[in-house]
Amino acid sequence: MSKVYLEYNPFKLETIILIEGEAVRENSVLNVGNKRLQEWVDQLPIYLYEECNENEFELEFMGTSMDFEDVEEVVAKARQKDIRIHLTHIPVRELDHMEQRIEELFHEIVRGPIEELKTEDLKSTFEQALNDEFEITVVATMSAGKSTLINALLQQKIMPSSQEACTATISRIKDIDQPTFTAIPHPTFGEPLDSIKDVSLEEMTRLNNDESISMIELHGDIPFTDAKETSLVLIDTPGPNNSRDENHLKMTYKNLSESSKTLVLYILNATQLGVDDDSRLLDMVAESMKVGGKQSKDRYLFVVNKLDQFRKGEDDVEVSLSKVRKYLANRGIHDPNIFPAAALPALDIRQLMNRADEVDEDLEFEISVMTRKLNHNEQLHLERYATLTPSIRNKMNQRLKEVENGDIYNKDSALVHSGIPAIEETIKLYVDKYARTAKVKNVVDTFQQKLESSLAFEKMKESIAKQTDQHTAIQSQITTLTEKIQHGNESKAFKKKIEAINPVLQIRAEGKKILREQNQQIADVLAGKQTTKFEMEEAEAFAEELLATAQTSFTNLHANLELIIEKYLNRAAFDLLKGYREKIVRLMDGMAMEGMEFEPYELVQGNLEFNKHSIQQVVIKETVKVGEETYKNPEREGIIGFFKFFEPRTLVRDVYEEKQYIDGQSLVDLFITDVEISTRKSIDLICDEAGQIAEQIKANYGKKFEEVDRLLVKKLQELNRFTENAKNIESLLEESYQNLIWLNEMETKIKAIIELEAIKFEEEPSVDYTTI
Repeated sequence: MSKVYLEYNPFKLETIILIEGEAVRENSVLNVGNKRLQEWVDQLPIYLYEECNENEFELEFMGTSMDFEDVEEVVAKARQKDIRIHLTHIPVRELDHMEQRIEELFHEIVRGPIEELKTEDLKSTFEQALNDEFEITVVATMSAGKSTLINALLQQKIMPSSQEACTATISRIKDIDQPTFTAIPHPTFGEPLDSIKDVSLEEMTRLNNDESISMIELHGDIPFTDAKETSLVLIDTPGPNNSRDENHLKMTYKNLSESSKTLVLYILNATQLGVDDDSRLLDMVAESMKVGGKQSKDRYLFVVNKLDQFRKGEDDVEVSLSKVRKYLANRGIHDPNIFPAAALPALDIRQLMNRADEVDEDLEFEISVMTRKLNHNEQLHLERYATLTPSIRNKMNQRLKEVENGDIYNKDSALVHSGIPAIEETIKLYVDKYARTAKVKNVVDTFQQKLESSLAFEKMKESIAKQTDQHTAIQSQITTLTEKIQHGNESKAFKKKIEAINPVLQIRAEGKKILREQNQQIADVLAGKQTTKFEMEEAEAFAEELLATAQTSFTNLHANLELIIEKYLNRAAFDLLKGYREKIVRLMDGMAMEGMEFEPYELVQGNLEFNKHSIQQVVIKETVKVGEETYKNPEREGIIGFFKFFEPRTLVRDVYEEKQYIDGQSLVDLFITDVEISTRKSIDLICDEAGQIAEQIKANYGKKFEEVDRLLVKKLQELNRFTENAKNIESLLEESYQNLIWLNEMETKIKAIIELEAIKFEEEPSVDYTTI
């Protein structure tokens, strides 16, 4: 039985694995590199077996409690493969401690002696890093109870949830810990409309039904999370069978894609599985879950809603959930995270608990009946069936212990049994595991960049001051370098490099590749239909099927192209940052000074860091429709018109005499031709849009580099002070020396934030995990 030590740092994405005290070989499967634990931990037992050729191990894990739970889960599953692992945990300082240290160090830095670290730029960078949004996409088809579930999470009725007013717009609900909600409507065209404070359900229904409104931004309170920890955003997307326009679908598909890291709440109607729209979305989910290991699986929570409608003796929750698992498995989704839920009772109970004076007697009676049903019928204790970690299950059990007193009308216990608190705790755990750890690393990196620039500056001052015999030569070189920055050939060449950025050719090539894949998918649907003679009703049904296929394919094309644009522009931004550094290096050609390290780039690299954030914030614009005509369109009537979906739907063609049947080959040829024409038009529009965005990026980066050049010149001028007046050098050196001491101390403290620190106990902790 081998002894294995596993240490994982989620902030630095560093893993140390020792077997019998020795590091694993460089080519070992256990040498996982800088990957997140959740990307490979599922394979840990197999990796250990392959490495040691035995099936029993003592595994000591040092890491956070949330990462330990993932190891626990894998160890438990390993027993099914006859691999026995005796697991113990070395606990470490957790997220809360690190975030507190970050806050303390930030205030210490802005109170320190370095003036350039007290700027608004550093403050805004720090706040931006702390307040990076984390998005949760809520997806469902019609009648799954999506809006009701969101209302249950918000603990108030704010999203329209009636069948007549189901979601038709996109809503972005941002947590700012404000008790009432403010709505900002965004029309399809033009600037956002005036905000509506303390927005009501009636006003939200009106906005949702307004066809000129494309998106509603809501700012308020998401009660189960703290905005100070993470800026959570719930994205309420229209279902594919209720989307107002193709752009809505495109956003849903992008958030479901494998490149996205957003958490997804996928809501299924327990009483209505297997609709076509569900199938198309689930196919995308299955593809996305194939990559990324456990994290890809973790980011999908399948909420099985409306289980409160089951009747005792007539329906069975376990049988229903078994059907859900089988249904998902048939779509290629295996071992899903299932969360049974009764969203409507949870919402009503919370409404009554929070606003008892606003609930009428009839509703209060209904709530008491449902409360009794959830408490009395053990089959509806939905938290028991959910895919919960041990810590969350313990939290649910503890909540029940605190409130259960034999009263079947106890609202707190009924709320737990509704399954909604279990979903909330799972969301919080995911945010902690993936978003907050990344945020801590982001802030630390930001601090380090700024401190390294300041350290380089102080070291350069000291180095120049000591080279008293070379002060004249240094002055000359600083003057030469300043002129090169302002007017030199390297600066001119770099500006040309910025202007040369053009994503259109690459995007067009990628578009053609995707188009070929799309045509193949459509060809698979059309296979064998060419020789068919369709009666009119059959032709119309087949046309609807083809249109649905084309709609999905077309939307995926747009989403994929926009992801390519984002990838290209991110790469272009990276190349520009790299190019700027190369420019500075070339400016230094022939300017080496014996005994002195002179690296101008280090003086300003902290001021370039924000670009990595700003490029992530670049929002790719949606493709703009031509608009609607008021006259009738002769191209959209009859079966041929079914396929010309790139034409506005509000137009109809003149009435012609209908044929009794349609030749399958003609129909197929027409369909493929029209799909390809519309797709090529879309590629042209997207390429035009990409070109415009690239121009904007180039302009922004050009301005930023000019600002950094000016900052560099200013710092060079300050360095010149250390060569001009020998009487002042001694006092300047003393000031620089004190600054260096302080900066080194700050750098040590910042680096220590994201190091794992074991918690020391006076006595050994009583929890023993070796029984797993």
